[in-house]
Amino acid sequence: MEKHEIFAKNLAAIQAYRGQSLDEFALDIGIPKSTLQSVRASGNTTLNTALLIAEGLGMSLDSLVGDAAFPEKTQLARHLIQSLDCLRDLSPSEREEVLRHFQRILEVICS
Repeated sequence: MEKHEIFAKNLAAIQAYRGQSLDEFALDIGIPKSTLQSVRASGNTTLNTALLIAEGLGMSLDSLVGDAAFPEKTQLARHLIQSLDCLRDLSPSEREEVLRHFQRILEVICS
């Protein structure tokens, strides 16, 4: 799979995990909805936009374009978070931070 395809799939996985509409997701990461829509469709964008997206997500660009298993890791992390009673009372931002930690753990385990 090519890097731009991985990028598009990873953005879709993050948006799905967050349960956000395209408008909400674009607003959260600080780019126009039309730009996000275009990137999600093809994965093609400028380096500047890709860096803005990574920064808006608090992730490295390497993770977003280089990890083809990211959607599966995100799905596993989401399942873990949902199945742990102690995490249900966390705010969305706290769950997002826990997710990032789970994803990093999965990156280490799966590499």
